[in-house]
Amino acid sequence: MSFEKFMPKEKKLTATKPPQVKMLKGGQISLNATAYKEYLKGATHVELYYDQSAKKIGLQPKKYGTKATYKLRAVGKGKSTYRINAKPLIEHYNLRIGDKIKLTPAWNSSENLLELSM
Repeated sequence: MSFEKFMPKEKKLTATKPPQVKMLKGGQISLNATAYKEYLKGATHVELYYDQSAKKIGLQPKKYGTKATYKLRAVGKGKSTYRINAKPLIEHYNLRIGDKIKLTPAWNSSENLLELSM
């Protein structure tokens, strides 16, 4: 009997998902791992901003916590989702969040800010 060498096929690389950001009903902002890595690059906290005329939320990444920052929490299977409790901002500006909504992310390099269009 002769042996035949087994050669496994190359493993398919899982396609990375595009950056996605959502506002959840409870006032949390949820970023997928791609959005976190692309825009917030290892930050543990963010400062929140709001532009009333443009209806945009701004997230400025920070590597440390202060009185003005909100903690980024890694949640989900494999810590693949990051969340920020933005409820104080939602209540302060009286924003109406019915169900979860997708936010459009864009990086503002001059302000060092992740802009989220509602």
